[in-house]
Amino acid sequence: MVVPIDATRTRDETEQEEDAPAAPSVGDRLLAFQVRVVSWLFAHMPEFLAYGVAEALAPLLVFMTKRRERRIAPLGRGMVRNQRIVFRDEFSEEMSREHMRAWARHMTHMAVDFCRMVRWDRERMRKAVDVSDVERLRELHAEGNGVICASGHLGVWEFCGHVVALEGMPALAVSRPASNQALVEVLTKIRTSGGQRIIEKWGVLWPLRKALSRGEVIGLAADENDHERPAFVPFLGTLAATNTSPAFLATRTGAPIAVISCHRVGRAKFRFHVWEVIRVERSRADSDELAEITARISTALSRAIRAYPEQWLWGSRRFLTRPEGEVMGPDGLPPAAPTRPPVAPTRPPAAPGSTPSQENA
Repeated sequence: MVVPIDATRTRDETEQEEDAPAAPSVGDRLLAFQVRVVSWLFAHMPEFLAYGVAEALAPLLVFMTKRRERRIAPLGRGMVRNQRIVFRDEFSEEMSREHMRAWARHMTHMAVDFCRMVRWDRERMRKAVDVSDVERLRELHAEGNGVICASGHLGVWEFCGHVVALEGMPALAVSRPASNQALVEVLTKIRTSGGQRIIEKWGVLWPLRKALSRGEVIGLAADENDHERPAFVPFLGTLAATNTSPAFLATRTGAPIAVISCHRVGRAKFRFHVWEVIRVERSRADSDELAEITARISTALSRAIRAYPEQWLWGSRRFLTRPEGEVMGPDGLPPAAPTRPPVAPTRPPAAPGSTPSQENA
């Protein structure tokens, strides 16, 4: 259901044809084969050995991340910059290093988690995951209007749709098309092993609306930088360019929004969270209303990240796009989010992924 993707976009048929993936090359197929072998090994080796390998690889990830930081820091990007933006006065070099080590450990463990979820049936999943909050999602699903699950790159995000599908609810995920189709096939087989469906992100607004009309549970990532048509809303204390697709779908369909995550609480132990349920009236909401709903989603996600600060994708470009006219502080960082209302999208709030005919449907 929730896959590491950004919100949906519309492109015309010419652009789609130009971007159509080429047939996998020999190198693509070789990489896909290697990933298939490694994922099978992690899935079937003893648990203590699989996570032991993850522990051993964490220092290597720290080393690689530090090398990358030196390259991208001059571009105003990277994990350390995001740490400075979020933690501000609490930031120190020592805190940054310790946080990076905890983050690297989480990321290497998450790779193992992803590989091993193919072995889950409902019984095995329930032994690993505290699904108490799934009942809240089930109650929303029983209302019959579908459910919009807003999450992001926090916790073990690949588990969200997997858990929902194993709990018997129809789950639909939107994925980012990739150039290596052979690798996509390997990853999709893992992602759909619990029963969720996957569709590619271009032009999917109408399919998502139809899925909601059938009472399905759809997942969208709500923590990515949106440079095309963003609402600038507070996220972890700083304005961030945020896509309004979950808010748009909610106002057009009447489906409730559930802000969710699945976080690690121990080795091979997890908890499914419903952080907030947002209900809105079915309407043709204007840009200010969409920004207000989007701000509520971002506030709930911020609360989730602060509860598990090492389990977010800290190297993302979350704060890259800035509001027009914003002045950076003397430390070179964007200012803390003001208390004024969120800044609505600068263009009409037709939801990403839509076409004019879909907008008027």
